[in-house]
Amino acid sequence: MSVDEDVWIPALLDLIYEREDPFAVELVFQGPSGVMARWHFSRDLLISGLHAGVGAGDVRIWPSQETSVGSVLFIRLGQQGAHALVATRRASVSEWLARSLIVVPVGQEMADVDWAEEHRLLVRGA
Repeated sequence: MSVDEDVWIPALLDLIYEREDPFAVELVFQGPSGVMARWHFSRDLLISGLHAGVGAGDVRIWPSQETSVGSVLFIRLGQQGAHALVATRRASVSEWLARSLIVVPVGQEMADVDWAEEHRLLVRGA
């Protein structure tokens, strides 16, 4: 097999959102032998990628055209020539994002930060 050949590996994808890291999402690939890879990237990037092509560098996201059976969301992870291309149902990602936005709405990511504690830690470390 040459490096240029496409290799298709079926995997389960888990999207994870944690209130403690409110700007990020984690994409976990589960294969037959367990976790194959983890990627962290911006939740805002994923939101924007539902509607148009976005991203640069290691993460690029774009939707397919809408068809009678819905559309696909493509997520390319890694650099050109050494990357994984994920194809998943756009509707599933949209529903998952809607739930994450209930937990922490856009613009409220920093609402739970204890700024006094952050200041104390910063001053103590100086």
